[in-house]
Amino acid sequence: MNISSPRIARNNRKAPRCERHDAFLHPEEQAESAARFPAGHQAQMAFLLAARAGNASVVAALLGTRTRTVHRHRRGWTLPPGPRLRRALRRRVLDLVCPRCLSDRAVEEAYQAKRDARRAARRLPREQSGPHR
Repeated sequence: MNISSPRIARNNRKAPRCERHDAFLHPEEQAESAARFPAGHQAQMAFLLAARAGNASVVAALLGTRTRTVHRHRRGWTLPPGPRLRRALRRRVLDLVCPRCLSDRAVEEAYQAKRDARRAARRLPREQSGPHR
């Protein structure tokens, strides 16, 4: 089996599973996650770069590697990534593909936005009151 092929892991029995949400996912959510997960490290690297607006330095920081390595693996470098890089790559792609991770992230962002709005509202009266003596 050629694991570096860019096809989708739809029919792959070894489709990766989200460790945090595997027990909670419905079969249709598992199928959706497997359909969206790119097969092969080259496709996964391209997917991650597309998700991060092509910023290779951010992807390299997320994966704990160099920017040059990210570019090489995206282009199909002859040497396969090591096990640590494969695990990190799979984990980061799963965070972007898993439907429960996506909903958790949306809830967290909404909570953070509300929190920032409350903080800004609290700061506003202090700033309008003038300088303290």
